[in-house]
Amino acid sequence: MTLTIQEINDREQWNNFLTSQPRGHLLQSYEWGELNKYLGGRIYRLGALEDGRLTGVMLLTVNPVPLPARIPGLKLSWLYSARGPTVESPDSPALSALLEHAHKVARKERAVILRIEPNIADDDPNEHAWLAAYSKIGFRTNPIAVHGRRSWVLDIRPSAEELLANFKMTWRQNVRAAGRKGVIIREASSDADFEAYYELLKVTSERDAFFIHSLDYHKEIYRHFASKGDAVLYIAEHEGTAIAAKMLIRFGDWCWDMFGATSNEKRNLKPAYLLQYTCFQWAQARGCSYFDFRTIPEILEPGEEMWGVYEYKKGFGGFSRLNMPTQDYVYRPLIYTLWSRLVEYRRAKRHQERQKVELERSARGQVQRKGEEAKPAEQIPATPKEQPQPAKAKQKQQAGKNGKKPQEAGSSPIADTPEETSSPVS
Repeated sequence: MTLTIQEINDREQWNNFLTSQPRGHLLQSYEWGELNKYLGGRIYRLGALEDGRLTGVMLLTVNPVPLPARIPGLKLSWLYSARGPTVESPDSPALSALLEHAHKVARKERAVILRIEPNIADDDPNEHAWLAAYSKIGFRTNPIAVHGRRSWVLDIRPSAEELLANFKMTWRQNVRAAGRKGVIIREASSDADFEAYYELLKVTSERDAFFIHSLDYHKEIYRHFASKGDAVLYIAEHEGTAIAAKMLIRFGDWCWDMFGATSNEKRNLKPAYLLQYTCFQWAQARGCSYFDFRTIPEILEPGEEMWGVYEYKKGFGGFSRLNMPTQDYVYRPLIYTLWSRLVEYRRAKRHQERQKVELERSARGQVQRKGEEAKPAEQIPATPKEQPQPAKAKQKQQAGKNGKKPQEAGSSPIADTPEETSSPVS
């Protein structure tokens, strides 16, 4: 057996391997590498080949270390693999070979660390074996993740009617009420639609204090995937006015809820609920098995950042998946320690600032939901297809047996910068 590591420039070869693997992920896709280059970054697409057969891949991005002050003549970087590397098993020779090659890249790029966040979660029966494999190679666990570790996932293999039946009662009522009140969901079809989406995204970003990239970058994301029918941009309208929007991306048999936005106006129409249900149907029509809502709080307690997002997402049914901790291979311990302390300080400060906001939002949401639940319930006739929602544990077990995978696709690789994300709609 001959094992070699080389850069892969064949899009089809790269993506076919990822989509054939239970731990392949959108953030390792060929297109995501192109998006990193679009932002001005450098990338390496490393492939492990055994006698010409691809057995492992790792998309690496090269990022500048965010030093608090410039030091003349000192340019340092860090290497990052988002939801990678992807290999067939913890004992695969491809894993150590890929990482050995990454060390060579690190020397060339004057890297402080090699940081990886493999697409391995708590429903993987071999999670501990993966952690042990990385520890044996010399990686250390970092408690601070670049991309949020926990996500919310819905198994969308049941019919659309069954999915609707498994929503919380108020969520089902909101889906139907939005339609009755004249909310229309349609696919974007023009530059004006895309600009309307981005204006909504800006409004939502300002309202809920999260980072977004430029309009051109969002167009670039859409262009890369929509050309193959793997992306859609939905607009929710009422009387000709855009009041909510979502962008979805499919990769393999997973669909990611990439970006969502809602207007400050006409929120009583509940457009996001009908829009979300339409998103499930789009993913089902393209053969997806799982729908990834992306990040929810790592600690599921009121007051944590994105708690409102979590309460909204879980109303549609589903389960949480907690990704394995970030793994760091340290090349320059002193700089790594100083940098880590700076990140910890910034994270702690942000958490303190956001906690009050999230608690207030959660309290408002509870009052609103109690008011809605106090109204007379709609008489919703049961259909023969409606089934009781399976237990969360059963869903997790089922996902684990299928070796499925998730996660969120924030595009900023800076460890102390909040990822671009959707906002709560409640």
